[in-house]
Amino acid sequence: MTTPLARRALRPLLSFLALMATTGPSLALNVQPVVVDLQTAGRRASAIITLQNTFPDTVPVEVTIHPVNVVNGELREAEDVESEDVLVFPSQATLAGNQSQAFRVQWIGQPLEGESRHFYVTIAQLPVAMPESQNAIQVLHRFKVLVSVGTNGDAPSLKIVEAKVGTDAAGKPQPVITIANDGTNYGYVATNRMTLIERREDGSEAYRKTFEPEEIRESMGLGLVPSKARRIFPINVELPDAGGTLSVELNPAGSK
Repeated sequence: MTTPLARRALRPLLSFLALMATTGPSLALNVQPVVVDLQTAGRRASAIITLQNTFPDTVPVEVTIHPVNVVNGELREAEDVESEDVLVFPSQATLAGNQSQAFRVQWIGQPLEGESRHFYVTIAQLPVAMPESQNAIQVLHRFKVLVSVGTNGDAPSLKIVEAKVGTDAAGKPQPVITIANDGTNYGYVATNRMTLIERREDGSEAYRKTFEPEEIRESMGLGLVPSKARRIFPINVELPDAGGTLSVELNPAGSK
């Protein structure tokens, strides 16, 4: 049973929740998959991305494609450059409520030799005109799908070139590794098994853990490394010693 004081305290909260109910998003969109692997020839030269509208509202969307490069160890989208080698059809669509739309991603460039290419396909919801009498805020969804195009038959060659103890946003010690790919095709760190070892100043072990591919995906994502590139990866693990030294072993999954 609530007291009069408690009921008065609840009124602002209930009013706020009612306002959020009228101004919150009225639809939800889902995209699958969010990572696409292509080759430059054969059946794998194209793939399908599916956008699903799970609410009753009609949703217009448009699709853009931009190249992705490695800059200072990170993936960077060249948003001012339009892709000429990857085509997505259709480039615009309108989804009725509870409907899905398939988008075909197609490589249309020349065969690649000794390098991989990478792109972001962005599916962005467009704003729609709202009645003047309706008090609503439009929440526009925007999805990025990472598309990687490999060289047919070539293999990546991933290796650890640096491992150090860094800090996360809260200032806690965490592993930071730099991985180089000397191969002629892109690779994913999360197709491997990774062992982290931290040693104290006196040489004793402070931390040791072997991560299987699924655990790598949970702690740092797939870990894409394009061909002939280096990437820097913070790993979402708290280390026990901020002043320790770190070593990392990377081996193919299934090896002992």
